[in-house]
Amino acid sequence: MQHPLVTIIVPVYNLAPYLPRCIAALLQQTYTRLELIFINDGSTDRSLEVLQSWQEHPQIKIISRDNAGPGPARNTGLDHAQGDYVLFVDGDDWIDPETVARCVEAAQAHAADIVCFGFRKVYQRGDTLVEAEPWIYEPASFNSSDYIISFFSEATHRKDKLNTSTWGKLYLRSLIEDHQLRFRQATFEDSPFFLEAVYAASHIHCLADTFYAYFIQEKDAAQQSVTSAPINDRKIASFYSADALMKQFLLSKNIFEKYRHYYYAYHNARILQYGGYMDIYVTDRPSQAAAWQIFMAQLQQHRHDLTMDRKRLYRAYRKRIVALNIGAAISRVSAPMAHRFFRWYERTMAPK
Repeated sequence: MQHPLVTIIVPVYNLAPYLPRCIAALLQQTYTRLELIFINDGSTDRSLEVLQSWQEHPQIKIISRDNAGPGPARNTGLDHAQGDYVLFVDGDDWIDPETVARCVEAAQAHAADIVCFGFRKVYQRGDTLVEAEPWIYEPASFNSSDYIISFFSEATHRKDKLNTSTWGKLYLRSLIEDHQLRFRQATFEDSPFFLEAVYAASHIHCLADTFYAYFIQEKDAAQQSVTSAPINDRKIASFYSADALMKQFLLSKNIFEKYRHYYYAYHNARILQYGGYMDIYVTDRPSQAAAWQIFMAQLQQHRHDLTMDRKRLYRAYRKRIVALNIGAAISRVSAPMAHRFFRWYERTMAPK
């Protein structure tokens, strides 16, 4: 198809200070056949007012809904999308001007259902934006890849690994609609959606460019989402639910046994990252006194899905998974004792 229409879907919740930068970046795309759908997800700040100040641009469509989280917001965008391709951008992030043009060119040249591109993290340091920690794909590494293995290798040293966020990809919309792909939960929604898309895709093409700017900000209470909020039952339960959805999907396709060890290594690393361990025991991020009890209760509840699988994971995860299993076993006798064990482990034996 010549000059296909590209829909960019942007979920928005209390992002008024950051929206102008995001909107401007989308309007500055060198590729102009765009449909820009902004989903105001029940914002309580000036986000809707900011969006409406840009609505004279014919490419922009604004949809408001009651707050339900980024998953349902993106689904609303998909339900209204008219494009041949779909791209997701978060409202406090932005993409480089040539992003869409290069992705469409790659999708058509390589008959790709999904085009992946890299990102860089951007931190606010006073009045300065500091870029760091880029994710750079190595396209040549994907020549004979099993995409499901690449998906579950996100936290490994494999060269053919995929970033499992929803953003940073151009999707053929017919792939999404033909396979009835939608976000299955409100938060931690990215990975289950992308796993289903990866499974459905015949060909995925990766670009080495870091087109996506992933903005890391200190959020006040009004801006916090479930995933950025301090440790709480809802946040950790949502993470475990997302991973359970992925396991159930593999089982439904009768491929779980084939990918069992890859899934569990991925899941184990995510327990450390999103289940509360790193926040409580590793970072110097302040947390409420009850945080370790919340972490421990969820770990005990889901211990049947904790294994020793850790092959090829980054060292910071690989070593800690052993300690995680030991601590989980101790917690069955005494949660406070397991808490003391994790604190001792981080002080004396954890990888630095």
